[in-house]
Amino acid sequence: HGEVNLSEKKWSLICSQPERRYYKYNGEKVPTTLINPDHVRHHKVMPTQFLYYKKFDRYKITETSEIRLRSGFCCVIIDVSTKRICTVFPTRRIKKGREFRPKES
Repeated sequence: HGEVNLSEKKWSLICSQPERRYYKYNGEKVPTTLINPDHVRHHKVMPTQFLYYKKFDRYKITETSEIRLRSGFCCVIIDVSTKRICTVFPTRRIKKGREFRPKES
């Protein structure tokens, strides 16, 4: 879907909630998910939004410690009309929705 951006202000907002305090230690997962996703789905309600998923087996919970995950995906939602990242979150499963398949040239 081309280049997208994530401002420092938006990243701070995403990481600001107490239950998301460990997101800041996993920031590298965002570009990895967008560059090399395992799955891309159309958003069920918003036609300009897409959900990118990448499976990771570890998440950092502090700068120096991490946990293993049996199943865990990083999900990054982008909006192609604004070329911005809407949000980022970990999930155990891929949401229902139509799979995105790029048009072959």
